[in-house]
Amino acid sequence: MPQPFLDWYGVWAGQAGIEGGQAWVQDPPVGVRLAVQEASKSPVFIEPEYPWEAGGLSPQAVLCDDGVLKMWYIASGAGDDQPPFIAYAESADGLCWERPALHLQEYDGSTANNLLFRFGDFGLQSVFVDPVAPPEARYKAMARDSITYHEGAPVPAMTRERKWAIRRAMQEAGYTPEQRADALYFVGLLTGAVSPDGKQWTFLEEPLLNVGRTGLDSHNIAAYDAEAGQYVAYLRGHQDRRRIVRRTEGAEFGNWSPPRPVFGADPQDPIDDDVYAAGYCRYPHGGFHLMFPAMYHRWTATVDVQLATSRDGLLWSRPERKPIISCEPEGYGMVFAFPEVVPLDSETWGAMFIGQYDLHDWGERYDPGLPAEWRWATWKRDRLVALEAPVEGRVTLVERECEGRELTLNFQTQKEGGWIKAELVEPPSSPAAPVQAIEGFGLEEADVLAGDELAGVATWRGSSDLSALRGRQVAIRLHMGRAKVFAVGM
Repeated sequence: MPQPFLDWYGVWAGQAGIEGGQAWVQDPPVGVRLAVQEASKSPVFIEPEYPWEAGGLSPQAVLCDDGVLKMWYIASGAGDDQPPFIAYAESADGLCWERPALHLQEYDGSTANNLLFRFGDFGLQSVFVDPVAPPEARYKAMARDSITYHEGAPVPAMTRERKWAIRRAMQEAGYTPEQRADALYFVGLLTGAVSPDGKQWTFLEEPLLNVGRTGLDSHNIAAYDAEAGQYVAYLRGHQDRRRIVRRTEGAEFGNWSPPRPVFGADPQDPIDDDVYAAGYCRYPHGGFHLMFPAMYHRWTATVDVQLATSRDGLLWSRPERKPIISCEPEGYGMVFAFPEVVPLDSETWGAMFIGQYDLHDWGERYDPGLPAEWRWATWKRDRLVALEAPVEGRVTLVERECEGRELTLNFQTQKEGGWIKAELVEPPSSPAAPVQAIEGFGLEEADVLAGDELAGVATWRGSSDLSALRGRQVAIRLHMGRAKVFAVGM
């Protein structure tokens, strides 16, 4: 699989050496940077079409299984007497969606619809395919729930109106803030469901996790981490009244560990930033964990989406502190990602997102006449981040075993004078010594690459044959000007 440039690991950092009393640095990166690639946006890909969607629809989860895009969404009928449902749809390209007649729920006297179950019975937030489960539990889903307690007793059907009435009454009675918090509070729960096909679901009786008196008021995402052999979930959390991301895990689907913080705004971020939601998923062909965190900017009341990456799901970094899904040029007040990253065609990846025209804090831009819009954030394959030389640069990659085929580069050069040359070199050594090119594959023999290719083949005097190097540890040294390299494969 191609190696994408999502962090600095895999790039040789260089090391110092001393020779003849002179200090020097062995093959350091020069003139290159990691550059997040802002997504393009598709047209709106789904809108209400049926009576059970007349009050609006809200996609919650999407995945690609057996080459088919499958989506679960909240469908709300018109009028207060129509409860919202979780519905199901399928697509080949992410733009045209089929709503199959599943005959599972009755709506307006007919079962010829794509409704799965009432949202009030299970408020589905994420779905994943479990590679180690028996067939009857191959699909798994997670929802958030809560139990409200008033004066120590659970209130199963607490409404928002009743909650605010109780709060006003306590305030009028002279309760202190601490007394109000002890008299009226909720306990957050994560609940689960399993299915053989993503359509017929069995709700699990026991919660997956009781998070106590902490909030889950955002998009919470569960997955199976095959490398760790663990079920994991990324949840809304708080630290000193700032929003953060927490993680919980366990060997079973349920009975998970107490959630702990793994990602949040740090001192390199603007002081008014919070992480509103995780937007967690896996890189499409393995290796990396991704987040598309929704960054809430308190002073402007706006939300946009950045990119964070991890090798293990625990230690996270960001290639750049800039939006990968922005509010512009549409003029959204908020955008939130609902990933997986899925193939939309042979060259294009997409991550589902919602664009909302209102501000988070219901400021002057709020216009109830402008509906939320569901679109795809799109990139060409493996092009979330670029290793970029804005002018001219050079970088050596950490060695890898040559499989004896070809060296391919996913790259793009500027039309005016952009270029790339690739040479193969001996692995950098310790203690430091000059890094030598492998005979026949050096800079002098390297042919220029230019243009825009997903899998451009490097050649040396017209030949791409690496069979003579099969099984040998080699390093790649890239020389480039006004160019981006997104991934390499060898």
